[in-house]
Amino acid sequence: MLIKDAKELRQLTGNYYANNDFSKVVGELEQAREELVLLIGEKVMALAESGENETLTAKVKRPMAILATLRMYQKNDLSHEDDGRKFKTSTDNGEKLPWEWQLDRDDAMHLESYYRGVDALIRFLDGSDIAEWKESETYKVRQSLIIRNGQEFNRYFPIENSERMYLLLVPFIREAQMLTVKKAYGQDWDSLLTAERGVDEVRYAACVATALLAMSIALHRLPLKLIPSGVIRGYMAENGMSKSQPATYEEIIKSADWMREDAAMWINQMKQLRDGDAPNYDLVPNNNPRNKYCSL
Repeated sequence: MLIKDAKELRQLTGNYYANNDFSKVVGELEQAREELVLLIGEKVMALAESGENETLTAKVKRPMAILATLRMYQKNDLSHEDDGRKFKTSTDNGEKLPWEWQLDRDDAMHLESYYRGVDALIRFLDGSDIAEWKESETYKVRQSLIIRNGQEFNRYFPIENSERMYLLLVPFIREAQMLTVKKAYGQDWDSLLTAERGVDEVRYAACVATALLAMSIALHRLPLKLIPSGVIRGYMAENGMSKSQPATYEEIIKSADWMREDAAMWINQMKQLRDGDAPNYDLVPNNNPRNKYCSL
């Protein structure tokens, strides 16, 4: 196992007592390992466990430790005994049980630390020469896409620079590119893939359309808990909806439909830029939330 004892968990997380029973968290560490393998692959994980690359090993250990300890804390909120589940209280040492909102906030902080750890791991792998990563199916698929990492995706649609979120979106980016944007562009698509990033306007329009379509598909298919809430609220606020209130399911589906409509506008823009002086067809109405008027 990559993490050997409670003392090492304490060093990695900063909040796990070194005298805790390490055997209680072993199962959670194994589960956290399997979840990371889904992102980085078994070969990369095996390299980390071999210790040949110390930086890789350290960057794999941290998110594993954070996720495993969080899962253990959540299970220990109640004790599980032969005669049922118990909720124990103790005021001998002056400590009190936390409120539910305090538990939720603590869970969110741990998850945020886990996500940052995964993001740092993916960025390290992308910038390395590790063959096990460069030869993985995930990496090869990304090289065929017009948007190839989370930081680049963030330029066209804000996902909080999350590499983890980007990897979840890869299948949807590929689908949007293959079924819609590539077909709309026509011949010489490969030349667009090699166009200068951030400068070529045709490429920019194609990337924005791909990002919007990918997010629209993801909102319809992915469990909403996997998508950062700030991503959804930010887009809703831009379209005149409340940013402070939690989004309902109907509002999320409406946002996904708006994204698809915005993507159609950017595909039209891509075609105009590709063809030079093509006529400007207004295919999508400009629904500006400040245009509050009606005609009878």
